[in-house]
This record gives sequence, structure tokens and C-alpha cells, in this order.
Amino acid sequence: MVSITSPYDAAARGATNLLRNSSNSRNSGLFDALSGATTESSGQAVFDILGGHTGETQSINGILQKQKIDNAKSSIYRNAAARIDYIQQGKLEPKSDWEKVVGYAMKKGLPSVTFIDDTGNVQSQLQSESALAKFNTQQQTRLLETMDQIGVMAQKIQANATNDSWLAKLKGAGNDLYLVANLVLQPQKTTPNNWEQTGVLLVNNGQPMKISLDAKGELQSTDQRYDPSVTDLPESLRTTLLTAIREIPDIIHNGTALKQWELDAANFAQSKVPYYLDIDPITRVISAKENKSDNITPKFLKSTPY
Repeated sequence: MVSITSPYDAAARGATNLLRNSSNSRNSGLFDALSGATTESSGQAVFDILGGHTGETQSINGILQKQKIDNAKSSIYRNAAARIDYIQQGKLEPKSDWEKVVGYAMKKGLPSVTFIDDTGNVQSQLQSESALAKFNTQQQTRLLETMDQIGVMAQKIQANATNDSWLAKLKGAGNDLYLVANLVLQPQKTTPNNWEQTGVLLVNNGQPMKISLDAKGELQSTDQRYDPSVTDLPESLRTTLLTAIREIPDIIHNGTALKQWELDAANFAQSKVPYYLDIDPITRVISAKENKSDNITPKFLKSTPY
């Protein structure tokens, strides 16, 4: 949410976050609930705003259309914020009506509010003329403090939601490759990073591989010879593990598996279960492990951030 106000009033800066669209009845209801102007539960109003609830069932198409509108509004606000900054620095001469209002407010040291009207056009008005003006100073302070708390809450909710979505991806990835490799499911034509296509190829070849998430939270399949976590091992452990990773396909192909980890790897390969090799840093014993969520989920993802 872009904050667009005159730089002379700190309270007005927070008020802008509340009043980007003073005609929005949902925002007005939230202001009333938080300020005590109505008996409506402020907690419910807060979560309705965070969850986007309007009391009406929304279709998938409706949700997608709302997302497009929200994205367009965000772009408009970013542009408006940049223009206000240039006006403040004297780099831009106000031309449109809303810019002239902002410029006038700056010269007079008055707080102003900038918002998008019902027709999608940017508008500005003095804060004294906006919807917040109906609240007294104490109520305005309470609103601003509460909205700061809501902002933090929303960030935490989003962080937890992202964490949960990543967990869900890792939880089903190994089984997905198993089902596709065993022809239970049809392979997808394309996936982000081509993770499924690469993974199935490695599984069919009986090669050790790792399923993980990239920096954007997308699944990826990696030939374990090039797995970054292997390169992070101490040199002696890395050498031992890489040797095992390189040799196991031939051992499986030749049917010469003797050690327990070799037999386990051979069983995984025969069943077309995506597997990888691990090494104990203390005993230096190698083991073959399945790419299931308990094994491939990083520790920081196993518990939600908040």
C-alpha cells in the first residue's frame, strides 16, 4: 500500500494508508469499528479486511478480476507517489487538478489525501475534507496505531501462508515423480524449472537426485552430483559421497550391490522411487534415502515463522 501525503504531517502520512479510497464503504466500516463509532466487532472487521471478505460468495473469475484491478491500482498509486515526490522536490510543475491540490497543501503545510475515485482517476483533497475528518484526535491516533498493527499482522499471515504453500509442494513432489515414472500419472508437458521432466529422467536412469525449492519457492530436480548441499560438506566427506554418487548407477546396472546402502539404492531404482545418498558426518556411513518430505524439507520450513 503506497503512502501518499504531504510531508509536513506524520499523522497524515499514516492517514493516507487508511484513506487511499475514501469512498470505499468497507474501509469506512473498519474505521468506525476501530474507533468505537459502532458496536461492530473490530476484530471481525479487521479479519474481513485482511481476508477480503465482503459477505458475498466470489467466483474464481471474480477473484481473478479483483486481482487485476488491485494490481492496476497499485501501479497507479506508485506512479502518483513518484509524481508527488517530484513535486515536493520542485522537479515537476503541478498540471492536473489533483497535483495542484497536493502542491497547494505542500505550500501551506497542510496534510492531504490522495486516492483513486470510482472512475479510476487519481484525486486529492485536504485531509480536513476527507472521511477521517469526522473522527476526533484521539480516535485518529487509535486508528493509525491499529492500522500499523494490522500491517504487521498481514505480513505475518502472508509469511505463514507462503511457508505452508512451500511445505505442500515438497510434500507431494516425490510421490508425483514416482507415479509419473511408474506410468500411473501422465507426465506434464512443462513445469516450472522443468522439475518433473528432469526428475522423471533421473528416476528412470536410477540416478541419485534431490528435490528442493529454488529461491522463488518453485520445485526443482537436481542430479545429486551437482547438488549445492554436497559442495558444502567438508572436503573428505564430499569426496567420499561424490564417489558413491558417481559409482552407484554402474553398481545397480551391473547387479553388484553388496553394501546396505547399495542394496537400498538398487531397490529404490528398481521401484523407480526418487532417492538420494547421504553421509553421516560422524560415522561417515553412507545411506540411501527417499525424496520424501521429512527428508527434503529444510529445518526453517518445518515450523511456521509466526
